[in-house]
Amino acid sequence: MICYKINIELDKPIPMVKNERGRREYDEEAVNRINNALFEHNRKYLGRRCAFIYQDTGSRLSLGFALSDGTALGDALDELIRMAKISGKTEQEEITVKTLERFTHFGFRKTFDFDTDDLEAFGISAFTRGSSPEEKLAREYTYPELKRAAELGLYADSFLPEIDRIVQPAATENAKGHPVHYIVRTGCSLKVCDRLIDTLHRHGRLGSRRYTVIGPRQYRGGFDAEGLFRIAKGGTVIFDLSDMQETQNGTATSNMLPAEVYDLIKEHKLRTLVIFALPNCLEAQGEKIKNALPELTFVEITERLAMNNEAKKLLRAFAKADKVKPDRELLSAAAKDTGYYANDLRQLYDVWYANALKTKIYPQYSDFRKNVELDKPAVPTGDAYTKLSEMIGLEKVKKMIDQAVNYSKLHKALAERGMPNAKRSMHMVFTGAPGTAKTTVARLFAQILKDNEVLSVGDLIECGRKDLVGQYVGSTAIQVKNMFRRAKGSVLFIDEAYSLVDDRKGLFGDEAINTIVQEMENAREDTVVIFAGYPKEMSEFIERNPGLRSRISFYVDFPDYSAEELFDITKLVVRNNKYKLADDARAVLIPIFEKALLSGGFGNGRYARNLVEQAQLAQAMRLSKCDIAKLSGDELLTLTAEDFAEISTNSIKEAEPVRRRIGFKAG
Repeated sequence: MICYKINIELDKPIPMVKNERGRREYDEEAVNRINNALFEHNRKYLGRRCAFIYQDTGSRLSLGFALSDGTALGDALDELIRMAKISGKTEQEEITVKTLERFTHFGFRKTFDFDTDDLEAFGISAFTRGSSPEEKLAREYTYPELKRAAELGLYADSFLPEIDRIVQPAATENAKGHPVHYIVRTGCSLKVCDRLIDTLHRHGRLGSRRYTVIGPRQYRGGFDAEGLFRIAKGGTVIFDLSDMQETQNGTATSNMLPAEVYDLIKEHKLRTLVIFALPNCLEAQGEKIKNALPELTFVEITERLAMNNEAKKLLRAFAKADKVKPDRELLSAAAKDTGYYANDLRQLYDVWYANALKTKIYPQYSDFRKNVELDKPAVPTGDAYTKLSEMIGLEKVKKMIDQAVNYSKLHKALAERGMPNAKRSMHMVFTGAPGTAKTTVARLFAQILKDNEVLSVGDLIECGRKDLVGQYVGSTAIQVKNMFRRAKGSVLFIDEAYSLVDDRKGLFGDEAINTIVQEMENAREDTVVIFAGYPKEMSEFIERNPGLRSRISFYVDFPDYSAEELFDITKLVVRNNKYKLADDARAVLIPIFEKALLSGGFGNGRYARNLVEQAQLAQAMRLSKCDIAKLSGDELLTLTAEDFAEISTNSIKEAEPVRRRIGFKAG
């Protein structure tokens, strides 16, 4: 469906007559002739063409026009004009479906009739109800603009050859259908899609400049996929996954699209262009999409990394565009032998340029900026910090996290001033037994750093030996570098880090550790590495590599919870499960926790959770002996001392440490 706004400058204005009150109005016969022509046209082509007048001035008619049968607009418009017995000069402009729908509400005079059911025959409600998708019209670009953007965006190697293929004419005239579809994986994927659609339209491969973007809001709220594809005929549908991050097991997009959407893509593959817009880190997801749609052929537009002189060349290009002179400070921002995507370099440049504006271009503001920045209180803020503060126990851990955040904020302010040696390193070691909330704190810490503008992304990327150590020579360094690339702007959490140590030196584990040390230095400005594990084993691990030891700024010990803290955690778990804890339960639980603490390796917070689960089973057995119908709601939802006393605590043994995302807030 292609939508147009059409203006007709009439050769002969619509005749005017005087009514009974002496006022001038359109001649009824002329109006009826045009109305009848519109009615007959819309009924003849119901669901394929639709036209209506939304504004008129006597000598000019403004029409909304929907077309989906593949007919050229000029031919369809000529037919309508002949039916209405009018003539004049026409101007047309493509518009979105939503704009066309708004035109149906225009006008204070109801001179020309329109039945909105004629437009609804196209399924326009797919765009006007619920979580409606976003529509855009591709802007127009010159080839030099396309080339320049691709070079600065580091995707020229795959984009420009496709532009060359698009401009080549088809071997058969008037051919219809899409020979290929696209997967775009860059740091500016939607902008690349816009440039691609413009080129396809200008060279006759697309009938419409309009494209529909299915984004996170539609994934969460649902959308009328069938209606969407019906309206998108002749245009483009973009599945926007550009905000997505890869999960630990690589399933970022596997469940995003239901099977029926893939079926619709296959059904409409010749009539509707499909583009998947992904972030450049989701290489594996591109393969999953291709595997889900084997009937389609995909061309991939991908961004590569720039290193050393090429990275500096891009920084110089950014400065040239702003008509400022790059200096040593700017060029040294790109670390040696480190790969950068275009957005990474843009962020480095923006920090430098913001500082240059206030210190070099307008030096009269340098002192003012200094007063504002340094006098700001270095108190962490944000919801994540609130959640950390509310966690049960861990007082020393919270204090250390406070110090780390404040330290980082101070050094970030120094770095922004361009002061020498203001380089921050936030890498940490978390030590403690299983269930002491190391992963939970790391996740909150990552978000705290994001909330306080220390990190740009603030995710927690978890990994272990299998993610870092390769199976053959040369693969380990690649895996480590890929993991750091995923963690850029976030926290890389290496659990059981001592598992990287092999029985003897010189094996793949040592290669992984050496590469980690190198990447920690390269990524210190926008990545935090946290090594986690048991205290004794972690101490031996850190001592294994002096370079690793020198790059650790903070050591955070997570002590076992006390019996009282475990009781508070139990109360929280019970409350989160919508249950209640009887007053007499404390007398039973405290001795259980004291006994567990003496045994060691009992799972801490997870032990409390398992205890609650066992108590729920014991309660179910207790209540099965009662008349359930006579029990109150409180009786059904209250765990008593009897329920906990019935548990054989020897059976509640924590298995090998599992990575669960659990946080404990104070009651």
